[in-house]
Amino acid sequence: MKHNLLRFLSVAMVVAITSCTPGTQKSDNVLKAEDAFKRRDYVAAFNLYSAEAEKGDPEAQFRVGYMYSNGKGTSKDQGKAVEWLTKAGDGGHSMAQYNLGMIHQNGRGVPKDSAKAAMWYRKAADQEVTNAQINLAILLYKGDGVEQDRGSAAKYFQKAADSGNIRAQTSLALMYMNGDGVAQDFGAAHKLFKTAANNGNAYAQEFLGGMYADGKGVTQSRSEALYWLRQAGLSYITLGKKDRAEEIANRIKKIDPNDRAYGDLMDKIGPR
Repeated sequence: MKHNLLRFLSVAMVVAITSCTPGTQKSDNVLKAEDAFKRRDYVAAFNLYSAEAEKGDPEAQFRVGYMYSNGKGTSKDQGKAVEWLTKAGDGGHSMAQYNLGMIHQNGRGVPKDSAKAAMWYRKAADQEVTNAQINLAILLYKGDGVEQDRGSAAKYFQKAADSGNIRAQTSLALMYMNGDGVAQDFGAAHKLFKTAANNGNAYAQEFLGGMYADGKGVTQSRSEALYWLRQAGLSYITLGKKDRAEEIANRIKKIDPNDRAYGDLMDKIGPR
């Protein structure tokens, strides 16, 4: 049975403000501005960043854009935020590029434009910004704003997976399981699911349990299937996804009606 990857995909919306593009040297004023920001003296930080931004410093331009976007040290102004972030992005600032991708994808101060989002994500992804790699992979997988290219999507998921990102590992594992954009490879799927499952990803734990139950890519093992399905059920409960946890409990019951995991999960799920 093929599993629909789209139901698991959501764009990463993590905003990062603490790292400049690798290899860039921060000016003295930018360092002073960072210190003021840490002390929550946002007005001083904004003034220092602005002075350097006007001189063309991409890191300062990024910070000014961030402060306009969040109303820190200045009035909130999304139009000016986009203006300064664009200057920083054009100057090669990877986190500005990533944030611009999110801004254009969600229409924050600009019209929604998945094509522009993909352009900025690609720039940041090629500078090893993991969330940009994931977001670009999703757009490529869906064909949203770009020509659909699931092979390229897999390559960007692979880059993010190699950096240890659990969501990317699980997404890529599903592609290998389904032969979706890559040659079907249950062994590769199992390896990726196992890594993500050991790091607590509920979806990976669920699919890993299913692989052991069906003997796909691994030697069929009822005990391994029950173990990983139970872990998935517990993870879903922690995430507040009790319906999914109940589905897992029922799968466990089908495999072994006498296994204690079914009753334990149903007790933890509580009255429905």
